[in-house]
Amino acid sequence: MAPFAGDPFDQRAVRAYRAALADPERPAFGFDLLNDEANSAWLVDDSFPRAVVERPQGRFEATAVAPAGRTGAVQVVRIKARTHILGPTWSGAMRLARAAYTQLTPGGALPVAASDNRVSLHAPVGSEETIFVIEDALLGATAAIVQWPPHAEIAAGTEATAVFAIALGRDLWTTMREARDLAKHAEALLDEAVAERRRLWSGLDLPDGQVRAVRRAVGYAIDCAASRIDDVVAMLADHEILPLVWTRDAYYVCRALLAVGPRDPRLASVVSDFVRWTFDVAERVDGWWPRASLASGRAKDPAFQLDQQLYPLLLVADHTRLTGDPSLRDRYAEACRRTLAALLDKRTAFGLIPTAETPADDPLAQPYHFSSHVLLWRALDAFDHSAADQVRAATLRHFTSHGRFAYAVAGADGENARQYHDANDFPTVFAPGWGFCPADDPRWRATIAFAWSERNEGYFEGALGGLGSVHTRHPWPLGDLQEIVVARATRDAERERRARERLVRVETWDGMLPEAYDETNGDVASRHWFAWPVAVRALLERDPMLTAP
Repeated sequence: MAPFAGDPFDQRAVRAYRAALADPERPAFGFDLLNDEANSAWLVDDSFPRAVVERPQGRFEATAVAPAGRTGAVQVVRIKARTHILGPTWSGAMRLARAAYTQLTPGGALPVAASDNRVSLHAPVGSEETIFVIEDALLGATAAIVQWPPHAEIAAGTEATAVFAIALGRDLWTTMREARDLAKHAEALLDEAVAERRRLWSGLDLPDGQVRAVRRAVGYAIDCAASRIDDVVAMLADHEILPLVWTRDAYYVCRALLAVGPRDPRLASVVSDFVRWTFDVAERVDGWWPRASLASGRAKDPAFQLDQQLYPLLLVADHTRLTGDPSLRDRYAEACRRTLAALLDKRTAFGLIPTAETPADDPLAQPYHFSSHVLLWRALDAFDHSAADQVRAATLRHFTSHGRFAYAVAGADGENARQYHDANDFPTVFAPGWGFCPADDPRWRATIAFAWSERNEGYFEGALGGLGSVHTRHPWPLGDLQEIVVARATRDAERERRARERLVRVETWDGMLPEAYDETNGDVASRHWFAWPVAVRALLERDPMLTAP
């Protein structure tokens, strides 16, 4: 992919680049025999991409996997030759680079990463293969590419296997050794990965109605979002467009894993390793988790968002509650108490805490945000904090405006209230399920009625109209998922059915849910890959009665 050359603050340029990343016509590299369009493509066990290309020369079935515990990926191509085939060979342009991090609201644009790609070919003594290497001392990274077997002739009517392996690392010789080893053991590594994934699925005992949605969310979480950094895990928002950590997004991914397999060590350990990344590795700016972090833990966007301080605490409490293992809560109890105390110290005389941005990463003219205060109460309640009742009382009083809960206020008693509801604000719809207010509270009912109406700037009408966000002005799958929660809280089965049907209409071929979709035809309007909505979908599928995490 070409580097992003636009203005990072120009949303049109950012959106165009992000769309190009997901364009099936974008130039690629790989085996020349796979250059034709695939006749079919799917995910083996909802996890590993496989494509079949039928050509006059034969049938080519390509499967890709990044083996667990290794620092690279392999593509295994199984060939049924109809004619004599010389090759295959691989071709195409490539480069070694840092992700572009094209954000719609860049709160801390990274300096341009200095880069100096140097390409070389290596032929190890006593070996048949040639290793293609890209080194970049300025990036501190190396890529090594190996084809195996290095030279092949496939006779008509026979079957053969070709392998393409890429290793990534910092040290040249270690990376080359890894690429060679991946190539030579690729078939066994692929078979092992598929077998392990099938053991995971069988151990989860998923009912028929949950299989695809749950397996896709779990597969994406552990294969693409969970990025291991030594002995901890950074939980990324997505694997390509924004490989950054938001504690908000990560909470829902981890919460889905806990719902699906709370006592399965393969899933619970990912969650516990992310909790350790959050508390032990992630940089805090002035004591606060930033809006977004790099996988390394370095703060990317330092803006203070109230809800981002609360999700790590809630995840610690949820982990203990759902797994029965108190070790994380015991280890981080004092850190959680300190965070809550520091937040409560920020309260105004009327009991609310200001935030710089919304959960959509947008600035707030009115600094007191409703759903973040519902979440604050939930976190205080989860830790049996004495201030929980005070926060709930202040929230109910000061956000009440025009008979409903305002999205945000400028001060006490609904001052300069903003009437709005956003697809990112899940705590508002979770309020009855958590016990913040009953589902028949007229203020909550009026808030919901307003949210799914043309009066709300975040609601978009159309054949597939629904709740979205001014952040990206289309309906969002997160809005449909919120509507499922509302339907359950209000016991409206027909409303839930309609919301679920929209999700089926707008999911992509691989079972993922985008950030936003076109309200007229369901086409992806923003971000093809997004860990948060598929995680919430799995969470709601896992428990058909769930109205709050």
